[in-house]
Amino acid sequence: MPIEPSIEDLANNLTPLTRAETEPMLLLDTSGSMTWPAAEGSAVSRQQVVGEAIGAIVRTLEAKDSQAERERAGGADETEIGGLYTIGFADGPTDYEDLNSANLSQKWGKIQWGGRTQITGGWDALVEQYTEEFGDVPKQDRPHLLALIITDGEAQDGAQFAKTLEAQSGHTFVVVAVVGFGPDHDATLTQYQAIEAANKNVRVITFDSVTDPATISNSLLALIGE
Repeated sequence: MPIEPSIEDLANNLTPLTRAETEPMLLLDTSGSMTWPAAEGSAVSRQQVVGEAIGAIVRTLEAKDSQAERERAGGADETEIGGLYTIGFADGPTDYEDLNSANLSQKWGKIQWGGRTQITGGWDALVEQYTEEFGDVPKQDRPHLLALIITDGEAQDGAQFAKTLEAQSGHTFVVVAVVGFGPDHDATLTQYQAIEAANKNVRVITFDSVTDPATISNSLLALIGE
């Protein structure tokens, strides 16, 4: 049985992207290829390993959600309080709102995996949600947006997405996690590394053939300073 790669084996830079206060939000690829194997010959799918990794991430983040107390005071149900705000992207964006340990299993089970990989609409929806939450807060007091993007395929609208990121303010940070394996993984990694090279607030990390959820969750939590 092959040995799982360690974080060190991935040769990724795992220092936090910023030390400023951030609001992590997730942009999740829900295209059809996310149901494919995470590694060659593996029985574990990409969406399975990513789902378990997200479970570990939300357990860490939900208690620190800056909006949780306000939602609780407003009488929101516990399944909708705190966690990691999530937008899915494929042929178009899907708003899953907050994922937390109370609702993750139910919401994950309802994701419709399928379609092409188009990211710009999902990005726009994520930024819109961030603006809705913090638009009335003075800019100097807002947490910086830290977008976690998890994907396994080249974005068909990659050039448009790159231009969109160029127009973002310096208070926006992006971590792109590329899962999967083989030529498709390598092409996706190359696409996002080109975006990273043009934007100092973008970090790209590879999870080539990774089937261990802890490798993904620990790496992403390190990048967001948790």
